[in-house]
Amino acid sequence: MGKDILKTVYLQLVAIHRSYKLVHFDLMMLLYLVVYGIVSFVVWLLDPDVKGLSDALWFTFQTGTTIGYGDLIVNNWFARILTVFFSIYSMVMVAIFTGIIAGYFVEVIKTEAKESAIKFLLDLERLPEMSKEELIELSARAKRFLKVQ
Repeated sequence: MGKDILKTVYLQLVAIHRSYKLVHFDLMMLLYLVVYGIVSFVVWLLDPDVKGLSDALWFTFQTGTTIGYGDLIVNNWFARILTVFFSIYSMVMVAIFTGIIAGYFVEVIKTEAKESAIKFLLDLERLPEMSKEELIELSARAKRFLKVQ
């Protein structure tokens, strides 16, 4: 039983990984990290309140994750505009990330429902040959289906 669960989790992770590769999420993340570094560097160069590159990286991290502790702020107008765009860009990346996962699980649910419906129809085709136990089980499945609807 434990091996079956691990195998299922592994297969789901492989499928999600394929979904990420399909939309080139790895390249999107690489581009995100490059933009992250550039924004951090520009903020460090332009804003005198940011004392070092580590502070700029920390500020950009807070912005990208929308944490915003408030311990660092930028006062340069260009750095502020850049920060706004980076914040929006970060939200888009999170939306893409979660959208891929949600889309995967929607497809899994659709596939399971379709397979269940096909099995039910195949069982209906062989009604005359079914034993009494099989008919009782089919009736119970139909009742469960009606309760869900």
